[in-house]
Amino acid sequence: MLKSLKMKFTVGFIALALLSMLVSGVYLIKVLDDYFIGNLQDKLLVEAKLVREMVIDEFGSLNRSSDIEKITGNLGNVTSTRVTVIDANGVVLGDSEQLPTLMENHLRRPEIQQAISEGLGIAKRESTTLNTQMMYLALPVEKDGEIKGFVRLALPMTEITTALSKLWSMLFIALLMATVIAGVLGFKLSQRLTKPIQEMTAAAQNIAGGDFSLRTYTTSQDEIGKLGQALNQMAQQLKEMIDEVSTGKSKLETVLANMVSGVIFLREDGKIDLINPAALKILEIEPKNVNRHQIEIINNYQLSTLIDTALKTHKAAKDDLLILSPHEKNIEVNITPILGKGNTNIGAVMVLHDITDLRKLETMRRDFVANVSHELKTPVTSLKGYAETLLDGALDDPETAREFVRIILTESERLRMLVDDLLELSRIESGKDSVEWQKIDVSALLHSLEVKFRPQLEARQIELTVVCSEKLPYAWGDYSMIEQVLTNLTDNAIKYSAIREKVKIVASEKSDGILFEVIDSGPGIPEHDLPRVFERFYRVDKGRNRKQGGTGLGLAIVKHILETHGVGIQVESTLGRGSRFYFMLTKKP
Repeated sequence: MLKSLKMKFTVGFIALALLSMLVSGVYLIKVLDDYFIGNLQDKLLVEAKLVREMVIDEFGSLNRSSDIEKITGNLGNVTSTRVTVIDANGVVLGDSEQLPTLMENHLRRPEIQQAISEGLGIAKRESTTLNTQMMYLALPVEKDGEIKGFVRLALPMTEITTALSKLWSMLFIALLMATVIAGVLGFKLSQRLTKPIQEMTAAAQNIAGGDFSLRTYTTSQDEIGKLGQALNQMAQQLKEMIDEVSTGKSKLETVLANMVSGVIFLREDGKIDLINPAALKILEIEPKNVNRHQIEIINNYQLSTLIDTALKTHKAAKDDLLILSPHEKNIEVNITPILGKGNTNIGAVMVLHDITDLRKLETMRRDFVANVSHELKTPVTSLKGYAETLLDGALDDPETAREFVRIILTESERLRMLVDDLLELSRIESGKDSVEWQKIDVSALLHSLEVKFRPQLEARQIELTVVCSEKLPYAWGDYSMIEQVLTNLTDNAIKYSAIREKVKIVASEKSDGILFEVIDSGPGIPEHDLPRVFERFYRVDKGRNRKQGGTGLGLAIVKHILETHGVGIQVESTLGRGSRFYFMLTKKP
């Protein structure tokens, strides 16, 4: 009911004030009551002693009853008290308020019994004769060492009762006034005391809600003021700590989101707690599938087993795995336990590296070394063989010697071409030759190729057709590099075309640039070989390529030159009908 601290304090203050006044009032009334009773008893005792002295001689008189009755009547009027004289047997001899003959025996009255036993009897009770609350005081009348009777004085308690009633009424009115005053003062005081508490409560609620900006402004130096200062200090420290944690979290999230390596945080029970975009990409997992057990998400038995082992043994694990589904990938996996307080294991962090391209590069490097070795070995072996034959006596036969020297020259030229192409490819891949951007007159470039390949065309009786408009816009690129691209493509087209076939070079304007096409009518390229034709030393027909004098690097050079221009090359081919190589250059800006 009293949920508010202000109300509790106000009600408590009122209750305390009322209790204090009530206790004080009751105590005061009790003291006054005792005071009034004491005064009344003292008065009665003095007057009772006087009455005793006045009636003591009457107990020996023959007419004691009539004499005593007169005396009691006179004394009652003088003392304003009720005076009663009783003999030793309890018979009333005289009474100032009632005829003795009408009164019952008083020997068993409490005050008479107490006077007999103690020498003084006092009692407060209702008078059966007057039907009024009275105070009685009785003294024994002794003569010759023997109790001859008793003197009893009585006064009504009406005045004392009336006075006490008035005091109680005044106390009640004072309590009502105190309630009002205490309520107002208590409310004001509680409002003053609880205001800083309310401010601190609001600040604490804001802190609980994540807002650390609210402060308390209590200027008092008491416990509440110190509590407010401590709360402000705590809020500031919490703000700094949470800002630091938030900054660290943001940095961690930024690092994880932009890492090439995949990172997965696992709980001790195997559930995935956090996974970065790189890990989603490597494992090809949908983001909605996280926060589940790793077995439900990772569709690879070896990887799941490795994770399970690392979590159970609390030891780091590392392995290179081949994942076949949904796509084939080579992945390097590193799993490290995460230790909490007391070196207890609370999970593990798994780092994934997609090394598929690295494995492909290693394979390509091995193939390249093997191919270079093979391509170098063939002409060198020929040169050595023919040279040894000449030394062994072939020089004596002019025709044989001449043929051998021609073969040596051809192989030397082939070896030179291979070395030149290797150096050219290495220079392009290293990026040492930067692109010299310039406008390219496409029509002039294509017609220069006609002149360049005329001897080769005439020797093979191949018809070269150049399709290019004189009004074609300038292309944008490195003239010498693009010339080499078209030279390599045209050379391949001529070499792979049969005698009396046709080769076409086409340049046309498109909305997004200039399209270059080199089309031949050769034997074509099988579909499964198309993705690999731009690899170094890759040959569709190895025997035919060597007969044509190719190095196996022409298309690789074409691909890397165009990549330096920011474009790619495409190929389309149909077996028995020829091939079409094409690429796009931007127009001059």
